[in-house]
Amino acid sequence: MESLKAESGGRLGPVLLPDEERRPFLEHLEELRRRVLRSFLWVGAAAVLAFRFSGEILNWLIRPVGKVVFLSPAEPFMIHLKVAFLGGLLLALPLLAWEVWGFLSPALFPDQRRPVLFLVPVSVGLFASGAWFTWAVLLPAALRFFLSFSSENLTPMVTVGSYVGFVGWFLLAGGLAFQMPMIVMLLAKLRLIRPAALLRQWRIALVGILIAAAVLTPTPDIATQLLLAGPMCALYLVSIGLAALVNR
Repeated sequence: MESLKAESGGRLGPVLLPDEERRPFLEHLEELRRRVLRSFLWVGAAAVLAFRFSGEILNWLIRPVGKVVFLSPAEPFMIHLKVAFLGGLLLALPLLAWEVWGFLSPALFPDQRRPVLFLVPVSVGLFASGAWFTWAVLLPAALRFFLSFSSENLTPMVTVGSYVGFVGWFLLAGGLAFQMPMIVMLLAKLRLIRPAALLRQWRIALVGILIAAAVLTPTPDIATQLLLAGPMCALYLVSIGLAALVNR
């Protein structure tokens, strides 16, 4: 305590940041600018690589619906660019996470870095699991529902632009829904929620999960929403266990 007073001129001043003294605000902005520029470079380089395989990726995306059409001469080329960008974003995701970690880690204490560094790959894995579940289970169910309204006089002609946007939003919704354990762990770490309260308020959580599933799924049918709500309920129970571990 006396050393702290000596360093602060006899008064107990604010605690300095971990590992280093406070740097000027402009220096933080400069580092942020460098990392943002590097992130754009990672995504651009990965998108160039993904463009070489954009045809194979597009064929893979179209497989569940069978066949799509385009309405303008430039639409196929623009869709290939869009697929390449999305593929590059996914390929560069680990590097983007590393840039974010490099910018935030100096502001964390040593005992805070290990859990956060552990959460980064787990969060990426959960996002991939949610996207895979959406692709394997939710997307076929949603397509069956929408295409079931076709008839002899109503022939489905799905455009490639609308279909790629539909699939992209669906995969993003599934990946975000599977981030629930990470969000709960973070809130538990900040002492904003407690496991006992999560378990006691399960009815409210169930209503919230159903509302979230209805918002995230781009289809109005209740079956697809329940298919997403089921894994979210299981993840809620897992989140309660993880919150208990964090509090312990």
